[in-house]
Amino acid sequence: MISKKIDKYTFYTPEWQNYLNQLKGTISQSTYLPKYHLYPKTGLMNDPNGLSYFNGKYHIFYQWFPFDSFHGMKHWGHATSEDLVTFKDEGFALIPNEEYEKNGAYSGNAFEYSNELYLFYTANYKTNTGKLAKQALAIMDKKGTIKKYPKNPIINGAPKGFSQELRDPFVFERNDSFYMLLGGSRFVAEERASFGDIGELLLYKSNNLFDWTYQGVIDLPINKGYMLECPSLITLDGKDVLFLSPMGYEKERYRYQNRFSSIYLIGQLDVEKRIFELEHVDELDAGFDYYAPQSFYGKNQLPLTFGWFGCGEQVYPIDTEGWKHGLTTAQEIRLVNGKFRRFPSQEVQNKFINKQTVITKQLNLEAPYYHLQFELNKEQESTIYFGTKDDFWQLNLDEKKETVTIERSNLAKKIDIEYGMKRTCEIAELSTIIIVDVFVDNSFIELYLNKGERVFSFRVFLESKQTTISFSKEINVTWALFE
Repeated sequence: MISKKIDKYTFYTPEWQNYLNQLKGTISQSTYLPKYHLYPKTGLMNDPNGLSYFNGKYHIFYQWFPFDSFHGMKHWGHATSEDLVTFKDEGFALIPNEEYEKNGAYSGNAFEYSNELYLFYTANYKTNTGKLAKQALAIMDKKGTIKKYPKNPIINGAPKGFSQELRDPFVFERNDSFYMLLGGSRFVAEERASFGDIGELLLYKSNNLFDWTYQGVIDLPINKGYMLECPSLITLDGKDVLFLSPMGYEKERYRYQNRFSSIYLIGQLDVEKRIFELEHVDELDAGFDYYAPQSFYGKNQLPLTFGWFGCGEQVYPIDTEGWKHGLTTAQEIRLVNGKFRRFPSQEVQNKFINKQTVITKQLNLEAPYYHLQFELNKEQESTIYFGTKDDFWQLNLDEKKETVTIERSNLAKKIDIEYGMKRTCEIAELSTIIIVDVFVDNSFIELYLNKGERVFSFRVFLESKQTTISFSKEINVTWALFE
């Protein structure tokens, strides 16, 4: 990697372009780049933002520190796509060069209105005594020109009794009015310059998308931790599905093992009474590397989501390469018999060609970009190894505990050891025969049970690009390589 000391609060100006071009050239030689996951051409990528289908193409915005692989001054990067597989890099969407956003342009969403795309985001503003909460707006026209609203911030400060850690606006329309969800944190005792004591989901209302009035908090009958981040809302089969990323969850036996967690709630949101009538709540992902998902409607109103393929400040063996993280595949989301499921979009699935089915105990693949499908009987213990004898990750099914576990303790390149080498989910309520789909995109892996009833998203950095997949017994396997 080219060496240059970068201050974490550096924002992009044209004189940085030569450096970024050099860094891009260096990173393009990395042996761990994906083919069908969106990743940063330079620097660190985190939360997906502003997900939308606008003017005949998909727009994927994302949190981005372009200069290095650590969490620095966040910009909004921008990519477009017509097929959710091939992405065109559109460069910078938001550069935090205004006083009200002097410490970064944080997460938010997109809302189409009057043939323009309204981009709502949190303007990060720090003082010597703490943050001041500010929400901002930029508007993109059909030519792709983005202009910040001249009267930003559109919301200045937090309501009394709340921490200034107020962020991640998600705007939607209901009952002929515009509403905004904001993740926040409330104090129980005295106010201070930090997070509050209890996470809260705040609701604002507007009749023009510019002027917003605080309505109150939404009653959520769940554990809210000490902070709620990244709210997003979508309707599936007449039910509201609310995504939240809470901070401060205690680890349970198998759930909430990462630094931070992401959950979904199924039910009905009553914006007038500010109540979410809950039917079901669960963790979204059982893997090591997943956070801050956002839902949106794609082409023909198809419900979709992307998530951040990362979580917090993980330590990766490629941190010195100058790039870090990425986004999940575009995943179609739906309810099946009332159960939430997400699975790679049909466009992603269609890119795997020359599908073959074999009965084997061992499969050798020459390229690290493949889709594998097989079935497991949850009443029979199974172990599957991916890699080589000295460098592998594994899937274990324990029929007595009725669990599936992903383990990466046997990788030659260790990953984020502090937070453990195993992730487990329970499968008691799944059918006896479990369909397993494994989508491998070099160092990015998405593993699905029963087409998305349970999902593991995680990174591995195998040293060999030739993968041996070994089963504990002969098994019927279907596989295909990415074209």
